[in-house]
Amino acid sequence: MTVCRAISVVLLLLTCLSKAGTLYSTQFEEFTAGDNRWSGTGGWVATATSGGVQGISQDPVADLPLGKAAFLGYARPSSASIAVYRPINHNPATSGASRIEFDSLLGVQDSTGTHRDRFYISFYNMTGDFLGAVIFDNTTGKVLSDDGVTVRDTGVEFLRGDQIFGIAALQILKVGIDLDLNQWEASLDSVPLFKQKFNSAQKALTLGSVAVEWDIAAGAPGQAGDNWMLVADWLVASIPPGPFKVNSFARSGEGQGLLSWPSDTGFDYQVQYSEDLKTWKSDLLGSRFAAIKTQGTLSFNDPSPTQATGRYYRVLRLPTP
Repeated sequence: MTVCRAISVVLLLLTCLSKAGTLYSTQFEEFTAGDNRWSGTGGWVATATSGGVQGISQDPVADLPLGKAAFLGYARPSSASIAVYRPINHNPATSGASRIEFDSLLGVQDSTGTHRDRFYISFYNMTGDFLGAVIFDNTTGKVLSDDGVTVRDTGVEFLRGDQIFGIAALQILKVGIDLDLNQWEASLDSVPLFKQKFNSAQKALTLGSVAVEWDIAAGAPGQAGDNWMLVADWLVASIPPGPFKVNSFARSGEGQGLLSWPSDTGFDYQVQYSEDLKTWKSDLLGSRFAAIKTQGTLSFNDPSPTQATGRYYRVLRLPTP
């Protein structure tokens, strides 16, 4: 695999996520670099465990301190479809949390020849039935959606990395799924892709596994392109029912802000402030609440001088890494 320069890197910011918190998260630093090393660590499973079609790469982007990242593709496959997946096994009926958020920093590296393929981010239920997928179709450069019955063109093109010039293209894919309502939506670098029915095949709406899949467009392994997908971050979280909001806000006699809000396990909380509702800052002493272990109520007193009476506040809730 080629070490590349980055042409599109956006930092991943996750806010207002789940009651159960993080269901699974990795930046792949705990993995061992090498071919065939994606499968077998952290609960990941692959349908191909030899041949070098999947693995972990150390610093694959030359001018970015990315660390380790996973890859699927590049080498000649032994079948027309290869998958690497991570079981989640989340049942909204027993957890009480029906909304799911998925985030990943990923990119497709284009083929050096004329053969190009498709890469899927796919969602399966707990009995292994296919529910839906976001498809990076490298034959067209378009992002597609699949609801189990119909494949649709979102009309959005994704960035392609160029192996010949040593350029990597990384983008943030964000997916929100409501299992109770059977709806989902997705965006790529904050550009909306779709908002539609999640599964049209009447399959049970639980979350079993989330997968990265390589589909050989020509149908035969020998016709595969040397394109591949790079995955740098991976997070699946469940979202609590109802909105997250601050319980109370008041000002002290000296004009300092006093806030309190409900806390859930599996989250970090960050109090931010702004003077213009445009620029938000996180530098107040004691404004970070990390790795909450129990449900309850958190509170924060702004320690700033009394002249800070024109401040606005908000609280961000982020899954604990």
